[in-house]
Amino acid sequence: MFTERDLDELVRFRSENSPVLSLYLNVDPTQQTTDQYKLILRSMLKEVAGEVDPADVDAVERYFDFEYDWQGRGVAVFSCQRAGFWRSYALAVPVQNEVRVSQRPYIKPLTDVLDAYGRYGVILVDREGARMFLFHLGELVEATGMLGEEVRRVKHGGASGVAGMRGGMTARAARRSEAVVQRNLKEVVEAAEQFCSNNGIYRLVLGGTEANVSQFYDMLPRALQSKVIGSFTVDSVAPVSEVQARSMEVIEEVAQRRENELVDQVIAGWKRGSGAVVGLSDTLAALQEHRILTLLVAAGLEAPGYRCQNCRYLMLSERQECPLCGGVVEVVEDLVDTIVRRALEQDVEVEIVRGNRQLEEAGSIGALLRY
Repeated sequence: MFTERDLDELVRFRSENSPVLSLYLNVDPTQQTTDQYKLILRSMLKEVAGEVDPADVDAVERYFDFEYDWQGRGVAVFSCQRAGFWRSYALAVPVQNEVRVSQRPYIKPLTDVLDAYGRYGVILVDREGARMFLFHLGELVEATGMLGEEVRRVKHGGASGVAGMRGGMTARAARRSEAVVQRNLKEVVEAAEQFCSNNGIYRLVLGGTEANVSQFYDMLPRALQSKVIGSFTVDSVAPVSEVQARSMEVIEEVAQRRENELVDQVIAGWKRGSGAVVGLSDTLAALQEHRILTLLVAAGLEAPGYRCQNCRYLMLSERQECPLCGGVVEVVEDLVDTIVRRALEQDVEVEIVRGNRQLEEAGSIGALLRY
């Protein structure tokens, strides 16, 4: 399973003597057959045959012929055989077909995937207990649950669970029942705190009836309430596949809303002339001055550029030598990928923004600034 640690490793790897082959392949079984995907793979490898070490092409072909089990919906592989570097990641979420050859792994599609489908927790709560799930990149990572004391319920037809009574529970029985519910939910809160702490969960989705979810949320400490990003109505015994699908809808809605809010902040700051920049030139300048707090990049944005081989200074236009150190200038096929990588190296938050016209009209890239 691909993690933030894997991304960090890819960000930091660089091959000095031989290029890295980066390949992303969509293998969604609902769209095409395995044989069709193999034909697409061969066509992609043929595109870069003259740029890459044949040993890397052989390594990728061996992997798909003999090692990959064709499960999931996407695959990412990175190969630099001369440097002894090979990484492969089977993904439960889709990716766009893409192949790149450069001195570093091409990571922008993976940052997009992590941004959209990264880890989050789900808690399904009812009056007697809870089920808890950790999802990451469309996969179930961990599931647990707890069951408290049984809550006495009113029987159908108006009969009471208390012998000799008609028309429902007595007030005393109702209070006793509610006290049991409170104890159960308190235990669920304690278990939820432990679950989130153990798994490093910073996004939490709640599920159940509206009444149970509301009551449970009100009992959460503020630290946990701040992690809750949304909720959905579902049966507490729903299958995991339904929980994953319904919670992902919430995750995507919240992500879209957050992206739009960030774009609004960037555009507002840019218009007033402080706190934000837009466009490739100004964003690049702010990045190289280490002033970016949050980087926003429109999904699919690409742009060529140049980089000093000596000091790594990035440029939009070609120069005979680096304006900072006089070093040799080399071509960068996708400057946007390099900007994303550089931002991650600086511990900048990176947001891949989808379908936002405001950002696209402002150059498809921008940033909130530290100062």
